[in-house]
Amino acid sequence: MIFKDKTVVITGGSDGCGAAAARMFADAGANLVLVARGKRKLEAIAEELREKTQVEIFPMDVADTDACSDVFRKAEFEFGRVDVLVNNAGTTKIADPKDLHALSAEDFRRIYDVNVIGTYQMTRAARPALAATGRGAIVNTSSIAGVAGMGSSIAYAASK
Repeated sequence: MIFKDKTVVITGGSDGCGAAAARMFADAGANLVLVARGKRKLEAIAEELREKTQVEIFPMDVADTDACSDVFRKAEFEFGRVDVLVNNAGTTKIADPKDLHALSAEDFRRIYDVNVIGTYQMTRAARPALAATGRGAIVNTSSIAGVAGMGSSIAYAASK
């Protein structure tokens, strides 16, 4: 398997597509560092996957610049390397009403902080660790909302 003993960092790794990706990488033998804001969900998916592979969790917000750097230091400390970053964190918990005038500037910024700035910060923080392996990969997940738009999720669609 091409991911055997590789280290994969997955943001939004506690639920949905991130958890599904974690399961697939675990089946392929990768070491995992799962990142999300919710510690309980991270602990639950990590417990499930530890039967198959080594898993570390890192409860954090991708909008936190320092935490973005810290997660790669932890991954390198625990596993010696980072081979893949999966930028999957999203803003499913933030209200994004149909009416643009009902969306607060604070909520709009929060959606962008996670979907756009968080992806940038994680990618930037990953670069030294990925470069150290001589090769590495970054996978950015998106949403059909970014292509087709969703009238009910204006800021989310625009950020994807």
